[in-house]
Order: sequence, then C-alpha cells, then structure tokens
Amino acid sequence: MKKYPLLILSVVLLSLAVGTACGGTESAAEGEEGVAAAEDAAAAVLPLETFLTNINDPKSEKHARVQVKLAIVPEEALPSIQADALLMARLHDRVLTLLTTKTYQQLNDPEGKEAFRDEIREQLNPLLTTGKVKEVLLSDFVVE
Repeated sequence: MKKYPLLILSVVLLSLAVGTACGGTESAAEGEEGVAAAEDAAAAVLPLETFLTNINDPKSEKHARVQVKLAIVPEEALPSIQADALLMARLHDRVLTLLTTKTYQQLNDPEGKEAFRDEIREQLNPLLTTGKVKEVLLSDFVVE
C-alpha cells in the first residue's frame, strides 16, 4: 500500500515537468511570433503609381498592368522617401525598366514573379539613403 502514494507522487511530478516543458516551448514560440509581428508592424507601405507598359515579347504585343507596393523599414523613413520627388521618380523608373525586360512567360510563372520581386528589391535598395525595401508586394497584376 505504501508503494501507491510514491507511484502517484512520481506520476504527478513527471506530469508537472512535462507540462512545464511544453508550456515553455509554447511561450518561446509565442514570443518569436510576437517579434515577427512587431517587425511587420514596423514596416510602412509605399504604393507606387500603377505601371502600364508593353512587355518584352517580340512575337506579340502583350502588355502588363501592375501595382507595386513597397514595405519600407523602418517606418520612420517613409515620410522622407515620399517627400523626395526625384527619388520617387527614380524608384518608379527602375521598376518600369525592369518590367519592360520581362517576358509573358516570366510574369505568368510564380517563380518568375518571385524573381521579379527580388530584382525590384535589389535595384531599389541602393537608391535609398534612409530605410530599405523589406518586401515587394504586387497587386492589380494583369498581363495580356
């Protein structure tokens, strides 16, 4: 009869230890999600004008209409970027130049779109003296 209280105590302690370990893991995961959410919240969105242009397709006269939005970090950099008309024109020019080099196949392929986003980020970041482009978001994306 004396063995049962010791066994019950062992099971309870083991359960508490496992529960604490699992709870600690969840807290760490929640903490990491909180940091990621804070980084996303710290980004500001800079919408560029809609691009409408012919694309690089010698076999046909296809065109693309694309709305590009840039996630700028830190968000405090956004007002100075928007206030600089020459910089805004340069950003628009770089995206337009890249867009006109793309073929119909590249713009319709998911990997091609991702490569296009990466190229935009690589081309625009050197132009910025404050902040950087964290993410390129494409919306109103039509190629026909």
